[in-house]
Amino acid sequence: MPLRVPLRMFVAALIVLLSAFSLAGCWVPETYIGRIKIERDGSYKLYLEGTAADPDAMRALRSVNAESKSGKLKPEDVKKRQGEALEPMLKDIAKLKAEGKVETANSIGDGRVRFSLLGKWRMNRDRLISSELGEPLVYAVGQDGSVRVRVKDAAPVRETASLGLHLDGDLSIILAEGIEVLEHNAQKTPQTPTGAYRWHIDGHTAQVPFMRLRFPGGALEPQSSQTQKKLAHH
Repeated sequence: MPLRVPLRMFVAALIVLLSAFSLAGCWVPETYIGRIKIERDGSYKLYLEGTAADPDAMRALRSVNAESKSGKLKPEDVKKRQGEALEPMLKDIAKLKAEGKVETANSIGDGRVRFSLLGKWRMNRDRLISSELGEPLVYAVGQDGSVRVRVKDAAPVRETASLGLHLDGDLSIILAEGIEVLEHNAQKTPQTPTGAYRWHIDGHTAQVPFMRLRFPGGALEPQSSQTQKKLAHH
């Protein structure tokens, strides 16, 4: 039976997913589309785009607006305080762009960011259980050689509820030919060999997306000496 996990744990999983690109610490995912392609050798690519909130910027802007409405701020001071509230977030965006850790990232107002990013990893048969904090997927190799894959969970996230955000996301996973699916909890399954397993994530979601797979040959490829993680650009 699929493992039932509270929605807050899946929200946290998205935070971890973003942390693979050094975005976690400051952005809380709000809406997103995520696409994962898993290859026969256990390597996989992730493309993620959507919107996220910077908790500090969002709270600071709300404080400025509240002071403005109550008359505590002069009209000429409102714009200055709003700029100060957004300044740290805008610096973070500029740094992420300069380091090539995002493809796009732009402020869209109210302490929110629209972003897109792309990365590549490889599951490693030398590790029966994955342990890398920066990997979007967590996996475990069973005694029968099958691999259980799911979005990594983490500590519960309180910011989503406290900021009044509503999670709304779509995740799809495409498997290379030859990978056998033994178990899954996808809401939609592929209708063609090249189709995707699909999940919609919202406030009513009760299960973390997972799959149990058997790779050709019954095992993953060994880890190469090269860096596990590499960012790519279109």
